[in-house]
Amino acid sequence: MKQKDEKKLEAIVGATCRLASERGLFGLTLAEIAKAAGIATSTLYVYFADKEALYNEVFRQAKLEAMGVYSGDVDPAAPLKAQVRTVWNNMLDHRLRRHDQANFMEQFVGSAYMSEDSRAYVEKLGAGLMRIVAEGQQGEILKAVPGPLLASFFVGSVRETARLIRTGGIADTERYRALAFQLCWDGIRC
Repeated sequence: MKQKDEKKLEAIVGATCRLASERGLFGLTLAEIAKAAGIATSTLYVYFADKEALYNEVFRQAKLEAMGVYSGDVDPAAPLKAQVRTVWNNMLDHRLRRHDQANFMEQFVGSAYMSEDSRAYVEKLGAGLMRIVAEGQQGEILKAVPGPLLASFFVGSVRETARLIRTGGIADTERYRALAFQLCWDGIRC
């Protein structure tokens, strides 16, 4: 079997995220992705059997990168609010820098393309962040609601703050970040 070229794989992943962000995930064809990646469609099939396999791999790679950024410099010894603020800022930074990737992941999670393996992968990667949530709930600092509901509120805050910054609704300043985070914090704490 022919060795797969990592640069081509990176080009495929990048093209998929970029096109999904620009035009939406559902209308994409493998031929369009291959063209945007600068490869032949037949070459794309060397890497992926079909669109579902491609999307799941793109998601896994994007999620791994994102989770590394989200929890990268969280100090487990810091007070809970500081830990949550670090994750919030890291997520915002990632969403602003890698908007195409974040947009792809959002579309993918809501699609029929997401495999059970990808769902399990998300749970595994998110275990550290869910530890912060569990700690906060046990200490009666965070609301005692189901984790996914708390997470959706948190992620929604980041997503909308990023959208406001990207569209010029607010400036990307520490003042606005602090205000946006405080609104989020007020919504999730007891």
